Amino acid sequence: MQEVKDVTTSTEPVAAPLKQLQTYLEAATKAGLPLALWRQPLQDTKHLLVSYSPEIEQIEPDIEELSGGFLVHPFASSESDGAYYLPADLYWNTGMDTTPEPSEGLTGEAAKFWELAELAAADPTFHPLPWPENPRPVQGSDAATHYIELVEKSIVAIEGGAFQKVVPSRTKRISLPAQFQMLHTFNRLCQKYPNAFVSLVSIPQLGTWLGATPEILLTVEQQQYFQTVALAGTQRWGFDQDIAEAAWRQKEIQEQAMVSRYIINCFKKIRLREFEEIGPRTHRAGEMIHLKTDFLVDMKATNFPQLGTVMLKLLHPTSAVCGMPKAPSEEFLADHEGYSRELYAGYLGPVNVQDLTSLYVNLRCMQYLGREAILYAGAGVTIDSNPQKEWEETELKCNTLLSVIQEEG
Repeated sequence: MQEVKDVTTSTEPVAAPLKQLQTYLEAATKAGLPLALWRQPLQDTKHLLVSYSPEIEQIEPDIEELSGGFLVHPFASSESDGAYYLPADLYWNTGMDTTPEPSEGLTGEAAKFWELAELAAADPTFHPLPWPENPRPVQGSDAATHYIELVEKSIVAIEGGAFQKVVPSRTKRISLPAQFQMLHTFNRLCQKYPNAFVSLVSIPQLGTWLGATPEILLTVEQQQYFQTVALAGTQRWGFDQDIAEAAWRQKEIQEQAMVSRYIINCFKKIRLREFEEIGPRTHRAGEMIHLKTDFLVDMKATNFPQLGTVMLKLLHPTSAVCGMPKAPSEEFLADHEGYSRELYAGYLGPVNVQDLTSLYVNLRCMQYLGREAILYAGAGVTIDSNPQKEWEETELKCNTLLSVIQEEG
């Protein structure tokens, strides 16, 4: 259940939603507080959560027991001691007809936040926000030759029987336009990619990450309805093209089938047989299309109230971002990829906010580095892969954010 701490509700009319949002963002960043801003697929409402604690703890998430908050988990379990959990000390969304106000007696960072919010609301002049940068910027390679060689090594390993599929990734370092504004870019991503989960997460110890991902890891609605998705295979597909006309190669069909089998095997491990499988169907994500299969479970009908937490541990990292089988493919990536993915291909999303937990794989994302940013992308490699085409697929995926950023130039 959603919980908002140390906050009362005002009966005063709400200011223009984007102005109110800018006020809270300015107060949180200048106070050095963690925040998460997100927009769910096919919705207009933007949700903001602020934690009053500058240092975010890592936990082993039990999503059925957590009060309202936001989870962020790195790609590799070896990189962390669990997920970063941002409690909803302040929760607000642009659809509310009231605004939160501070309760009496607040001290420390909470009091500082509300003092800064009052100052920001009184001065409508735009002030550049002090978005935190990652204290450990990644050192990946942008070179096409490096990635193509990595794909070639992946194919050799597959031919040798190490695994059936692996998902090598790469980085792309870009310069940000002089007039780059994080909130403006977030709003543009919402407009351009209505089917995506758009998120902005800013945590002083992790830096600032912006993304628009098409891939659900899992959702739990009203503590009853569970959903997860197999999403794999990629084609460029213009906005003017009808997805009903899409044709898929054997390579993409096989890749998507592997991800679906992985999910079904997870169900088998916990002896869950009552689930609904829908797909595969063609799914649009911006100027790309993928193959998608939905898996649905009624947790009450199956008497499995802990299914969300159990499946979270089994699914992450999924075969769609790691490989299959998981252990040898993850080991191969650690040995050969050449950098730490950190939050890329991890998961993130709200937990028990408005009776909904929705965690997404952190794809099509960027890490903010002041005047620069690092984009991330990967491609699923099977025995039928073409290294040059896999490179081109990663370029296409990087363009999800790059095309929006360049509009500000």
